[in-house]
Amino acid sequence: MKMVFYITNHGFGHASRNVPIIEELLQRDTQLMIDIKSDKERCEFINRNLQKYSDRIKYYTDCLETGLVLQDGIMLPDIKKMRENIVKDISLWEDEIEREKRYMLEKKIDIVICDILSWPLRAARELRIRSILIGNFTWSQMYQSFYPKEIWEPYLDNYKMADLALWYEIHDKCLDLYCKNTKMISLVSRKVNQYEVRKIRKKYKKPIIFVSNGASAELDKVIDVENLPYEFLITRGLNFIGNNVHELPVDMINTPDYIAAADYIIAKGGWSTVAEILLQRKKCALIFRGNNPEDDNTRRILEKRQHCIGIQGNELKNISEIIHRINELKPESYDVYHNDVKYICDLFESMMRKETIL
Repeated sequence: MKMVFYITNHGFGHASRNVPIIEELLQRDTQLMIDIKSDKERCEFINRNLQKYSDRIKYYTDCLETGLVLQDGIMLPDIKKMRENIVKDISLWEDEIEREKRYMLEKKIDIVICDILSWPLRAARELRIRSILIGNFTWSQMYQSFYPKEIWEPYLDNYKMADLALWYEIHDKCLDLYCKNTKMISLVSRKVNQYEVRKIRKKYKKPIIFVSNGASAELDKVIDVENLPYEFLITRGLNFIGNNVHELPVDMINTPDYIAAADYIIAKGGWSTVAEILLQRKKCALIFRGNNPEDDNTRRILEKRQHCIGIQGNELKNISEIIHRINELKPESYDVYHNDVKYICDLFESMMRKETIL
């Protein structure tokens, strides 16, 4: 059996949330071979997480897309530049689809998984290869809030080619109309190593604040936290200063361990990080980029459930106020969230066993 994952190169969250799914599939079937198509950085990230399966995973770095383009220095969409890049992407689809059709036939692919690249779904449909779309938003949904129909509709037409759509918890309900065969799923997360969690907690005497703005984003402003009564464990791209600041290695892969060890979490509000936080039942502050449907929807749902406070990057200058606001949260139950990796893999296997396209 052979399957291929097409994973968008927009940020690292999409790659991150597919790691536990791929690992579970490979553990279940020792004969299964998986191809992963994205870009170089995403493939390297997945390989670091799944090194022990390197003989059964093949990586291709030939699938890139525009995603969400932000203005220099601020976390707001660059509408003009993004449109130019989207138009260029669409102009390349015809050649890319033909290339992927040749690849799928040559490699005898049995099933195509897309998170959230759209055009490989059309290639799979034209070859009558089963396909699954999985995500919490789509580019057609994202771009619809910025551009006229001719920009976002081609993406929607591709997404409708999926034989099955799996929508994660915290998705906009408009996605339920994309595909006739749709299932709702909860969250996924990479595994937590409790031994590593204990090591992290033992290492620091003060309460731990884990701060992550995402591996593909940066905040330039210097934030002095020297006199605050916390230990700050921060990821790259943050300019915190003080003897109580500890920057984690760029190639650090065990983010869920730090989330589990932390007393407080301040993180970019991307879906994968949010999922890792919610499955640990942690209150948090989430940094939102603003002015895009994915973040707006995530913020609306989680603030209503009292699971987070939403902030902008410029609010990081007042950590004490952020911690106060986190402490004031009175969350609803976390019972709605559960790790659905096994259920998702059950659905994948069920789709692979079907004799005809749905």
